[in-house]
Amino acid sequence: MSVPDDLTQRDPDVRVLAPSSLANLGPGFDTLGLAIGGLDDTVEAWITDTPGVHVVPSVGGASWTLPPDDKNTAAIGAVSVLEHAGADIGLVLRVTKAVTPGSGLGSSAASAVGGAYAAAMALGMDDSDETKASLIEAVLQGEAAASGAWHGDNALPSLFGGLVLVSSTDPTRYHRLTLGAPLHIAVILPQVQVLTKAARAMLPAVVPLRDAVSNATHLAFLIGALERGDVEEAGRCIMQDRLVEPVRSGLVPCYEPVRRAAQDAGAAGVALSGSGPAMFAFCRSSLHAARVAEAMREASEAHGISAFATAAHACEEGVRKA
Repeated sequence: MSVPDDLTQRDPDVRVLAPSSLANLGPGFDTLGLAIGGLDDTVEAWITDTPGVHVVPSVGGASWTLPPDDKNTAAIGAVSVLEHAGADIGLVLRVTKAVTPGSGLGSSAASAVGGAYAAAMALGMDDSDETKASLIEAVLQGEAAASGAWHGDNALPSLFGGLVLVSSTDPTRYHRLTLGAPLHIAVILPQVQVLTKAARAMLPAVVPLRDAVSNATHLAFLIGALERGDVEEAGRCIMQDRLVEPVRSGLVPCYEPVRRAAQDAGAAGVALSGSGPAMFAFCRSSLHAARVAEAMREASEAHGISAFATAAHACEEGVRKA
């Protein structure tokens, strides 16, 4: 698809924001995700007469290598929406990333969601939850291109917002959960790349029954704590994963010092997000989250690994028009 030289010099026809997300939340491997505010991908779209979707480089935002269109999760999500609608328009997309791919913060999912939603808005669809629900398959297709599997624990929170429980075997089956209180989160992204495909490949195929039962128990207690707004109990639960985090933590060299620093700073609990290297901690207020994030950053850098850290919060909106 050729892009007219002056096309992206004018205002976009559509601009949307798609939030990053935390996945697993400790014992909830492939089943639980949370959208986080303040780390949004921006997707701008220009409508063209030539069918097809093309992604152009962004200006600013996180530094990343632009994948070809047939591998780009934003383009894949948008193509799926246009094809399903039988639309004969084309789109040029510009994606400004909040965080780089391989961060553990749902970067590929946010792009897929942003691309699919931008295409829907370009087609004149409304911005209702029903429209978002109609995009699930499109965003899962985009996410699968990056992760090698259909799973929705990042994509569905980015799409709908808030806390989402999703089936690990059929990610079109999901349940949106209600947080009982505002949730304040310290987030750190050490400058270490962990690719989802590689992190999934290292997981054991068989696990001890007692560990599986422990994870199931703590996942249930975690969901209950989040619905009640009990950050202390939720923090304890996110630190009880016996199946995935003990394996993946070895991919993040600063994992132990960052974990200790968060606890020493009073975090209710701290864990990897998804496959890492991002880590997050549940905190009692926005100011507390800022202090914990700084302590985590200092611990990572004292270990020789530079890091980005921020205070974030649960994002109830999901993808939306900018």
